Amino acid sequence: MCIFIVHIIHKRIYNEDITIPVSVYTCGMSTLRVPAPLKYYLDNQSEIVLKGETVGDVLRNLSKQYPKIKSHLFDNSGQVRRHINLFVNADNIRDLQGLGTPVGEEDIVKILPSITGG
Repeated sequence: MCIFIVHIIHKRIYNEDITIPVSVYTCGMSTLRVPAPLKYYLDNQSEIVLKGETVGDVLRNLSKQYPKIKSHLFDNSGQVRRHINLFVNADNIRDLQGLGTPVGEEDIVKILPSITGG
């Protein structure tokens, strides 16, 4: 969610009262957590704060900021790879609204690749 905040600052300078409007436009920033194998592509960070109103927005912003990770998350058609699981807090986005799942400042988006083998 994006918020427009206006603050009014009142100051007294040289015996004059001055009113200064200050505005701030802010969009929600969500925390993204990645497992150790993907940290390499994010300058060795396991937690990043990114802008985005949906999970898809957060992933697009992640890919713009860290282009090396894009091919590990998305296939050639731009879809999230099948072995990549995405969660908002404890909920798999497949059970929610997919990449359109809304996220806010309190939400944690987690990337969990499937582990396979035999």
